[in-house]
Order: sequence, then C-alpha cells, then structure tokens
Amino acid sequence: MPIGAGESMNPRRRLLLAVLAVPVLTAGLVAVGDVSTESVAVAAPVVAAPIDDPLADLAQATLELLPPNGDPSSPEYLAARSRLADAVGLRLWTPGNRFDEAWGRADIEHQRALLAALTQLGVPYRRNASAPGVALDCSGLTSYAWAEAGFEIPRNSTAQILAAEPRTIFTAQAGDLMRYPGHVMMWLGVGQAIIHAPFTGRHVEIKVLGNRSMRRSKFGDPTE
Repeated sequence: MPIGAGESMNPRRRLLLAVLAVPVLTAGLVAVGDVSTESVAVAAPVVAAPIDDPLADLAQATLELLPPNGDPSSPEYLAARSRLADAVGLRLWTPGNRFDEAWGRADIEHQRALLAALTQLGVPYRRNASAPGVALDCSGLTSYAWAEAGFEIPRNSTAQILAAEPRTIFTAQAGDLMRYPGHVMMWLGVGQAIIHAPFTGRHVEIKVLGNRSMRRSKFGDPTE
C-alpha cells in the first residue's frame, strides 16, 4: 500500500559501526564447597559489524540523484546509474550495460527500491531484524527497500509474495520480489542475479542464483 515516497535516507552512514549485542554478564562470587571462586563472565553472541562495501556507497550516491517524482532521466543520474551497473556487473561477471538497460526499463518506484536495497550491501544478517545499516533478515531488507520507494509491504516473506502481483522472468522488472520456500530476495533484472540477506554469519550480498533455486522461485510485483 503506498505510504508516500520519502526522502532518501542513509542509515549506513549513521549506524555503520553499531553492534547489536546483549550486555556481558557481570562477574560475581559463588561458593564451591568451602572455597569462594569468582564466576566467569560470559558474553552473549554478537552480530558482526557491517562491511564497508564500496557498491553500497555507489548505490547511495546514485539514489540521491534520483528525482523524487517524474522521469528519472537527468544526465547526472543516468551517469551514476551506469557506473553502479558496471560495478555490479564486474562483481557478477556480467556485462554492466545489461544491468543498466534492465534498470532503465524499470519504473521509478522499482529503480528506487532496488537502489535502496543496494545501499544495504555489507549489512549483517540477523533473524527478525529490521535495522537498516545495522542488521537485516531477508524480508527486513525487502520491506525496507520498498518502503523507501513509498510502498508498505508485509514483513513476512510468504505474505510479501502473496500480496504481490505474480510475474515471470519475462514480465518482471528489476527490483521485483523473488521468493523460494523460506526466503525472499529482489531481482536485479538480469538472468539469475539477485540481492538478498542470506543467513546468519553472512551479510547482504549480490549473487547469481543456482539453477535449482531459480526453478523454485516465484516473482512478484509489490506495486500491484
């Protein structure tokens, strides 16, 4: 449901070094027989700090050049989008112009959502997290990206794809949702390339899906 496109935010810059952790337990004294022994302080598991991914900075700079409304055709924006597409292509061993062309075919809402997702590259995965720039899970990433484009979508991955208009690889736009059982992603518009928050111990990343995962995936357009 549209909520009105807000101004581009940069949570990476505000919270890049934030770490989500439970405080360490305070050491104390415990009795063991007749001997007093100091207890050992035990630290709770922590979420890894964000990785400073240069693609995220490129995406943020590009997003800031995207006009709030209307035709995204300013020379400055198009040049920045092309540079970002080349960098994405280099990482995925795919010609960058293919991404640039796919992004150019997408409407402004899809472009904004995709760029917002790319600003989160390097942010660590954490289950049930929705903290841009700090930690995200798979549906946290997609709901954040589409909120930046002005659309409120369900928080759960299954609900997200059920609420979206079904698409195929032939009718989807870059930025559309992709989901296989238990996991939601965003399509980069070319082949099997996606951006997602994968699982604990990993960070938001772009990758090329394997054939099996691709066959199990459904596409959906959150704007319809």
